[in-house]
Amino acid sequence: MRIIIILRKDKLLPILVFGTVLGGLLLLLSILYRVVPARSRLGQTTILIDPGHGGIDGGTQDRAGNLEKDINLSIAHKIRTQLVQCGVNAVMTREDDSELAPYQPGRGGRHRRDLAARIEQARRTKALFLVSIHCDWSTAAHRRGMVAFYYYRNPFGKKLALSIQEELNKIQPQPQKAAPGQYYLLEQPGINGVIVEVGFLSNPEEAALLQQADYQEKIALAIAQGILRALPAAAGRPTTTPSSP
Repeated sequence: MRIIIILRKDKLLPILVFGTVLGGLLLLLSILYRVVPARSRLGQTTILIDPGHGGIDGGTQDRAGNLEKDINLSIAHKIRTQLVQCGVNAVMTREDDSELAPYQPGRGGRHRRDLAARIEQARRTKALFLVSIHCDWSTAAHRRGMVAFYYYRNPFGKKLALSIQEELNKIQPQPQKAAPGQYYLLEQPGINGVIVEVGFLSNPEEAALLQQADYQEKIALAIAQGILRALPAAAGRPTTTPSSP
């Protein structure tokens, strides 16, 4: 004997709605179960954004006298905003127009002390990455382009530079290659860092672009995306790097 159950349409609709809602809730809970721990780990990850120069050290400048230190600071603020919005703990070596090692009459080595202060911040904050923002300059006015530099003995720094470079190449006319560089800031043990040259102030067209807030925002977004893409490969691994040869 077969038993046939016939549901009326007015009773079938609530059942279908309930099933749909329940399924949606279960799907949302499964997503949150995966996303919340990931965001929690991001919140425990510190990225140190370093606006190069500052204070008495203006860096290079364009033909109109616009200083590198101001461009670096503006872009750095925008990078931090992007990262914080993604749940990353992003901090800066300086948040205003100030140097990290004031000039002291009769005492030399101010530049090295300034760099040492930035390195100390990276160690004190236990930053996974140090991303230093700079502008470039050349006697050849036609030179242009954004390039990420890394220390060749630091695999995490190299991966970060390659990731940032890939994003930067999406917004610049001529793709560039991330490159190894001998920089005191990047050669320190325990520092996974890159130096990002965001353009040549000696190139009139690029210098003009670097004064535009929307262009700075594009650069900041590209760098932030590059950092986020590099995080999974470095998270949970030692931040120490080999000592300089």
